[in-house]
Amino acid sequence: MRFRLCTAERLRESTKSVQGYNESMYPARDGDDSRFSSVRRSYVPDALTVDVVLAVARHGGMNQAAKYLNVSQQTVSTRVAKLEKHLNTRIFWRGAAGSSTTKVGHQVIRVLEGLERALNDCAHGLKAATNNAVTEGLKLVVSHTVAEIDYPRWAAAFQRRHPQTHLHMRQLNSREAQRHVIQGDAELALVEGNWVAHELHQRVIGHDELIVAAPAHHPWAKSNNHNDLDMPSASIPVTGTAPITKEELQSTPLVLREQGSGTREVVEDALEGLAPPIGEFGSLGAQRTGIGTLGAPGVIARRAVSSQLATGEYLEVPVVGVNFDRPLRVVWSSKNRLSDPARLFLRFLVDYTDRNAT
Repeated sequence: MRFRLCTAERLRESTKSVQGYNESMYPARDGDDSRFSSVRRSYVPDALTVDVVLAVARHGGMNQAAKYLNVSQQTVSTRVAKLEKHLNTRIFWRGAAGSSTTKVGHQVIRVLEGLERALNDCAHGLKAATNNAVTEGLKLVVSHTVAEIDYPRWAAAFQRRHPQTHLHMRQLNSREAQRHVIQGDAELALVEGNWVAHELHQRVIGHDELIVAAPAHHPWAKSNNHNDLDMPSASIPVTGTAPITKEELQSTPLVLREQGSGTREVVEDALEGLAPPIGEFGSLGAQRTGIGTLGAPGVIARRAVSSQLATGEYLEVPVVGVNFDRPLRVVWSSKNRLSDPARLFLRFLVDYTDRNAT
């Protein structure tokens, strides 16, 4: 009998010890004796559904909400319909003039506004709790020319301002880059050229000049000076060449970028016809080298051959009546909502290029 009493006393002491530990780790709320009574939740909408329903209420229609959120109208109508099905009630009356909130819908909107505030507080609280150490990633694709000339400068400036956002960059030609965004493999693409897929939004962020560059020994590279010097032509900085006609350029095999490149597209649009190229290259650097190794002219970004032009290794050949101006663009899907890092980088690009426009 004494053994049983001792065992019972030890069990009670052990239970008190565990309860004391739990109370210190998870103290009860004031005035609440049920220490671990969890709330039994039924259906709670996700954050995007909250944003969608509130946008419809605030902007008066599905189309307006879709444009505001940068998502498809199908996404908006599907989210609203699913919430109405879960709640077994109608939130909006649909009509030709837009969407109006029902009597019950007004109450739902007030509840969702509270949830919106809680979600915002949660996001800010998590960021503060981790001392802004959360690293966010952004997938983007960059065309070859932009990747070699502009992107390193833009990326460095962005990372200095936003070190917690990591840029995952892949280099492709302009058509392939746009296809990656359409397929959802990347959120943003930085491309050059005139063509933009109809599934994409776009913003011009700069311009790039293409020129006809020829090796110094090419027949087009007729110098206006130094003609009587017995020196290797590649070592002489030459200041001028005779212009050629559009027809001459059309009929001459050129060193070009591959099909799908923004550079190739601009050349084809400007000339409206090309001879079969003497060489096609899948990157800016390869094309630049190919002009020299093949000994043939090519249409290339001026900035890509600035060193060769300065030394006289390559010469710029004017073309009468032809302008190879090329816009640089950032593009993104018209159907999917951009993430916070994508919106941040897009806003940075627009501000950066506006400030540094010449």
